[in-house]
Amino acid sequence: MIQKLSAFTICLILSSFMSQAQFRVGPTGGLNFNRQVFKSNTNRYEGLFRSRLGFHVGLQSDLILNKHMTFQSELLYTLKGGYFKSDRVNVSEEYWSDLSYVQLPLMLTYKLDVNKAYIFVAGGPFLSKLIHTAHRYYSNGENIENGQLRVGLDNFTDQIKPWDAGVKLKAGFELKKGFSMSAFYDISTADINPQFTVTRNKTFGVQWAFLFSTTEEDRYNRFESFYEF
Repeated sequence: MIQKLSAFTICLILSSFMSQAQFRVGPTGGLNFNRQVFKSNTNRYEGLFRSRLGFHVGLQSDLILNKHMTFQSELLYTLKGGYFKSDRVNVSEEYWSDLSYVQLPLMLTYKLDVNKAYIFVAGGPFLSKLIHTAHRYYSNGENIENGQLRVGLDNFTDQIKPWDAGVKLKAGFELKKGFSMSAFYDISTADINPQFTVTRNKTFGVQWAFLFSTTEEDRYNRFESFYEF
């Protein structure tokens, strides 16, 4: 009974806080430059894997906590993947993979007010669910294998795990009208390879967003200052 009352009290406090806080939401999107790090217990395959160009698109929200701090979350469809090429004696290999994820980053953001804009840095964990895969493998110019990867946790039959996780770091600027631009770095801390090697995603990218305030007073202030920039 006490636990139920405590949970109910917490919900009331959070609801009251949310009703008074400024909350913004809007579309976001950008470009990804993804590289996969591949290593075994005895070897780190340096120089084989190269960057793949992808993209992300989705929604971004921003809950203002105080003058400098906000809690930011995103719900993204993001295309990552890997590419490597290896040339050895009498053997040439090429491999492409496309990995589509639904990604949820949760970040704390620190903002510094600089006249008509903010400079900000942000960081926090992310969790990604794999929803689609494709791959192509060539040996000496001949297509040996293509199609979807086998998703699962079996280290004998599967090729990629269904989940990824890590940390997202971001820095950029935001105009007080709501438009922002940033650079980010997703550092995967999870091994996405179910077999006896380790594979991790490393993603650098650029991101744009435009946030709309859900607070009437904040929207009015933005409209009043629209032509002042």
